[in-house]
Amino acid sequence: QFVPSARPGTRAPHAWLPSDSQAGGRSSLDLFGQGFVLLRLGATPPSGASIAAAAETRRVPLTIVDLADEKISALYERRLVLVRPDGHVAWRADAAPADALALIDKVRGA
Repeated sequence: QFVPSARPGTRAPHAWLPSDSQAGGRSSLDLFGQGFVLLRLGATPPSGASIAAAAETRRVPLTIVDLADEKISALYERRLVLVRPDGHVAWRADAAPADALALIDKVRGA
């Protein structure tokens, strides 16, 4: 029996996004494909600003999506989840890393 997971290296799990969310009534999978996506999950997620700044420094396309829905937060298991353009989880944690440039370099294969 398949159990969805948001562990790095796995395909990001599907969830229907609430119509009142930033992404409005679509599948979470519709968020991926145009660049990296940083999901900020839960009612009060970390800012992720250092990750966004590092991506900008390295010219890595990054979109930030806020998802406050608790069911989706539970599915993804962490408050910050970085998803690659191919829809696979690259990284996840409950706080931004100490060295966001190193994270961006690693996920872009540098």
